[in-house]
Amino acid sequence: MEFSEEVPFIEKFIWTKSNYKLMLGKWKIGIILEAGYQLLKSVENKESCVKLTDQIYFQNMLFPYPYSQPLTNEELECFCRGLKLISNQIENLLQKDSSLKIALRVIQFEDCNIQNEAFTASAIQWASETFKFPMPQISVYFNDSKGQNGIYLFDFSLI
Repeated sequence: MEFSEEVPFIEKFIWTKSNYKLMLGKWKIGIILEAGYQLLKSVENKESCVKLTDQIYFQNMLFPYPYSQPLTNEELECFCRGLKLISNQIENLLQKDSSLKIALRVIQFEDCNIQNEAFTASAIQWASETFKFPMPQISVYFNDSKGQNGIYLFDFSLI
């Protein structure tokens, strides 16, 4: 996917869904999300947005429970971290004078089977599927000697 000069700016969000799954150890992490993007000449209403880069902004548009689960500030920061990690791949698709607003409106996961790093990985997967670039390699290991039931160890250093 590439946004060339022929592509008009998008007034409405284009929404896509993604299903992140991880099962290496004793328990599974699953995150189903729906996020969207809007291509703009500039982001006019920046008060409700988080600036990720000079061209990419994030807006929390999560529906209320039960349509979506709420995220803590730390969980939202982890989601945004994923978008920042692959921001170069996204910005390569943009014109120099344009901005991209990404919004998250639905997220579902099992509260007892989650780690914050999974929000980072799910954001990366959503972006790679939505903007059609190869999913970057994320090394994940399961360490069953840590915690009561073990933990997943994520390594984002190859991105």
